[in-house]
Amino acid sequence: MSPLNLIKEAKDLGRWLHKRTNNRRYPGGVRARTAHAILQQTMDIDDAILLLLEARLPGPAYALARPLLEGYIRGIWIQHYASDKEIEKFSNGNSPDLPKILQAIGNDTLSGSEWIQNTKRANWKAFCDLTHGGSEHVKRRNTLHTIEPKYPQRELETLLRLGIEVRMRIGAEWLSLLKDEAAIGQLHEKAKRFRVSS
Repeated sequence: MSPLNLIKEAKDLGRWLHKRTNNRRYPGGVRARTAHAILQQTMDIDDAILLLLEARLPGPAYALARPLLEGYIRGIWIQHYASDKEIEKFSNGNSPDLPKILQAIGNDTLSGSEWIQNTKRANWKAFCDLTHGGSEHVKRRNTLHTIEPKYPQRELETLLRLGIEVRMRIGAEWLSLLKDEAAIGQLHEKAKRFRVSS
């Protein structure tokens, strides 16, 4: 699927999720509110990636890949794994480092933590380099005769697919909290179609 089609799919999914999750009453408490805020920020990062790619700014879009994944990881950790004391510390600006969070999340298939671990392992070095303006950008800009953005279409598609996958996983979290079984079923069908087209 082309980057333009993937951008359209991501936007359609975003609109669909907003219709089903905005202006709804979520379970309260510091844990749920903190996780929701982080996951909402993560969705905003994915929206920014889409805007940057539409504006033909792939470098800055790639710089957001790490915050996209890291925001999702932190949101899931807070929602399901952090202790009340850890959430209090997090709210006061003292969060454990990512390796400790990943250790707490574990690596099982049912919870989705296996996907988190595999995605982090496969991409983290490049994501860090892309976020901090490292050699990964230079490799994609230097050609024999010019210096200009030359990010391969396949890589753009991979970034877009990561964002869509994160959107679906956040949507599943929110719809589960809302106990919206009909929307969960619809999201499951959307996810099946998306993953088959990968």
